[in-house]
Amino acid sequence: MRILITAAEQEELDCAALALRKYRGGSEHHKVDLVLTGIGVASTAYKVTKQIYLARQEGQPYDVAVNIGLAGSYDLRKFPLGSAGVIEAEHFGDLGIELDTSAGFQTLFDYKILESETFPYKGGALLRSMTMANVPADGDTGLLERIESFAAFFPNAVGVTVQTFSGNPQKVETVHSKFSPQIESMEGAAFYYVCIWEHLPALELRSISNEVGERDRTKWDASKALKALETGMELFFRTLL
Repeated sequence: MRILITAAEQEELDCAALALRKYRGGSEHHKVDLVLTGIGVASTAYKVTKQIYLARQEGQPYDVAVNIGLAGSYDLRKFPLGSAGVIEAEHFGDLGIELDTSAGFQTLFDYKILESETFPYKGGALLRSMTMANVPADGDTGLLERIESFAAFFPNAVGVTVQTFSGNPQKVETVHSKFSPQIESMEGAAFYYVCIWEHLPALELRSISNEVGERDRTKWDASKALKALETGMELFFRTLL
């Protein structure tokens, strides 16, 4: 099996590296690539697409891709600091039109530039389930079951991907009312977008370092979130490998 694991920042990727070193269940029979994408949708889309094509050129394509990282929570009751969740649906939270009317921000689907069922979207969202329909006929028949078994250990969430962290209360409310997300990142939607197009089973695991809208970093808990990410990846390797 060949696995692609991506993260925007090195400390996030290090969680996967530490978890892999702790795993002693025969990981030498599998190839795990840890790829630093950088922050944001542009660098994520480029790095993930490039890595997928390089693996295919080598004659050993990926069986599954995982995006990991810290994130903000819109709902501290369901996703408190230091908790983790699997993202089941992603949205590009600032891809659209800002109208100078009471309508305010409109998505491409609101404004009818795109239909909400235009591939790779489903109901205007990028769904993890759409990546899971893509195991090759000659692939690992138990792979999907093991991925789902891993995902079941975590609460699922709706994610929103933005290119400017939400620090303005009005923007936080706009994003929340438009997408009803529980978790915010800067890369997740780009990751699912590429994986759906490239027919690669994928999963996004996020751990909570802060409440969305909270810019006082003394109220964040990145260390607790990183530990949750490492623990989650230990479980991932035990479940899949």
